[in-house]
Amino acid sequence: MDATNLVINIDFVNAVGVVISVCTTLILGAWYASSRLTKVETKIDGMELRMSSLEGRAGQSFSGLSPIKLLEKGEKILNESGLKKWIDENTSLFDEWSKKGPMTNPYDVQESVFKFFNQLEFPKDIEDTLKKAAFDNGVSIEVAKRVGGIYFRDICLKKLNMNVEELDKPAL
Repeated sequence: MDATNLVINIDFVNAVGVVISVCTTLILGAWYASSRLTKVETKIDGMELRMSSLEGRAGQSFSGLSPIKLLEKGEKILNESGLKKWIDENTSLFDEWSKKGPMTNPYDVQESVFKFFNQLEFPKDIEDTLKKAAFDNGVSIEVAKRVGGIYFRDICLKKLNMNVEELDKPAL
């Protein structure tokens, strides 16, 4: 069997056109895949929030009924973790949170506070006591953060002259 050579002659302009077409296709494919992955990440983040909420309710840290409120175990975690004291002493926390934009109803405040607390980086000493309190009480760090978020939500609602009991009422 003889080797056969295939020779294709393309002028420079056509070669550039082929390269641009291939690159454009790759870029568009990457952009599409990226947007799909972002949607997946968003859904996974939402699932994580729901799971911590279910875990907190099942573990008797906070109520499953609306409006969400701390139960005895949640109060214990709040105090043992040092979150209550840290939130009360950290007066700039409300200002940092309120940069998220104006809140017009208690439900938006609650959701915003929960997201804020999930992304909040705590000082090392608070992080350590938060982890210890979570471990000692048999809950995840996410549940311990949610406990702090519920406490902070009530502070934010009060500062915004909103009532936690209004969480069930639809916005007008």
